[in-house]
Amino acid sequence: MSGSSHRFQPTVSVEYFPPKSLSGERSLMTGAHALWRFSPAYQTVTFGAGGSAIEGSFDWSIRLQGLNEIPTATHIALCHFTRDKLISFAEELWQSGIKRLIVLRGDAGGSLAGFDSVADAVSALKQLHPFDISVAAYPETHPLAQNRQADFDVLLDKQRAGADRAITQYFFDNEDFYRFRDEASKLGFHREIVPGVIPIANFAKIQEFSEKCGSQIPKSFFDRFAEAGEDKAHQSNVARALIEEQVRDLARNGVDAIHIYSLNRVDLTADAIRAFTSEFDKDAHEFHRALAG
Repeated sequence: MSGSSHRFQPTVSVEYFPPKSLSGERSLMTGAHALWRFSPAYQTVTFGAGGSAIEGSFDWSIRLQGLNEIPTATHIALCHFTRDKLISFAEELWQSGIKRLIVLRGDAGGSLAGFDSVADAVSALKQLHPFDISVAAYPETHPLAQNRQADFDVLLDKQRAGADRAITQYFFDNEDFYRFRDEASKLGFHREIVPGVIPIANFAKIQEFSEKCGSQIPKSFFDRFAEAGEDKAHQSNVARALIEEQVRDLARNGVDAIHIYSLNRVDLTADAIRAFTSEFDKDAHEFHRALAG
């Protein structure tokens, strides 16, 4: 197995979004409790659309952390805030026991809450309290970036502002991530880069999301879902196989942490976690067998 040796402690984090219905609430609470047994390092709650999203993200951050005692990170999408509102919100989070943040611009072309940049906001939040802050990174380059080097410059600015790690936009070709990771390191980004992965719970919606965020879908994915047709069970099997193949390959290539954009699909998220961590179980077994001689 390639990558660093003796890597027996993989790290997994899981992202949820605030549900919009009572049944969705029950499903999320049940699912988040079920995933507790996998011991995620932390869980995150993203924003939905609209101004009420701030309250929804805050409420669910508190509820989930109280449910399973897994540290929770709240998304800070700057496009939803003014500067004063952001500082007040961050203070409320800190006082409520939320010490982790995911700080990003939010809507493409949206406001920066009165800050000059995301890095400027990160710096202000770090000065407010010693938050653990993750920022966004784009293996396939942000769709609004002038060029790839400009995108790396933004990432390096976030590092200088105090970001603790970068979590990537989801991608489907792992080679894009490996290339990005290597380039970032050569350019001086020395924080952890955690690949973000997403289970394809609904292929049509993923195509729509991916067109907006610039994530390329391999032709083989279209072929496999075309073969599944309208058979829901077959579609789920394809989704499961794809996410398992992806995370196993990441583990085999030196990646020991992943962030799962769960879409609140606990079943596929659990499959991804099992597949990822199983590679480290193999490492441990091979290491102890070698010790035994």
